[in-house]
Amino acid sequence: MKINKLTVVMGGACLSLLLIGSAFASTASNASSVSTSKTGIISSSFDDLKAKLEQEKSNKNVASAAPLVQGEDFQISKQDFVFYKSNMDMINKLQDNKIAPSSISDDALIDEMVKKELTVSHAKKLGLQVSPQEVDAVIQKERSLLSDPSITGENNETVREIMKHRIRITGLSEDDFWKSNETKKEYEKALLMGKLFDKLVAEGKIEKDGARFGDFQKSLLDSAKGKTTVNKNALNN
Repeated sequence: MKINKLTVVMGGACLSLLLIGSAFASTASNASSVSTSKTGIISSSFDDLKAKLEQEKSNKNVASAAPLVQGEDFQISKQDFVFYKSNMDMINKLQDNKIAPSSISDDALIDEMVKKELTVSHAKKLGLQVSPQEVDAVIQKERSLLSDPSITGENNETVREIMKHRIRITGLSEDDFWKSNETKKEYEKALLMGKLFDKLVAEGKIEKDGARFGDFQKSLLDSAKGKTTVNKNALNN
């Protein structure tokens, strides 16, 4: 699973253009621009997210300051969860999904975040590594894809619109965003997951189409039961 598609870094989530393209397939057209309705959804979603994150930063409650999830070698903060949930809600709206975002439980969203962290941890335990040069190369490639005028179509323009607002709410310049440790860490995680995927395929444990990769991640989640603590009080503060 090579990271050779335009990758959107959205806090705790790395979503490739391939995945976003699939998500939008039911509503995509041959148009080369984003519809006004989608532009509004993206802009308002990130405005709401920024407000929620600022509220979290000002919240001095002890329960909310503690990690939402504590694993053996990773943590997930409430801010990470707020970011992830907000982006999933946004994608749901962009899909014009009939399923209400509220119908996706917090527990299910937390499980998805934990599975990602466990997958990254497992890759490291197997000795897989990603060099700073690899991370920088992928970031440079994807920045080039973002600015490539020959890459058109509604899905691609939607990704560009998302990234524009993703960068906007950080208050950073575009250069500073791509050079930030947070962005580099997300790409490192994505690359580690890609290397683990390739290793599992090479060993015949999963197919190249990735159909069983989700099952593999679920097995990691099941094995981590009792070793991972979720601070439910943090969600209520």
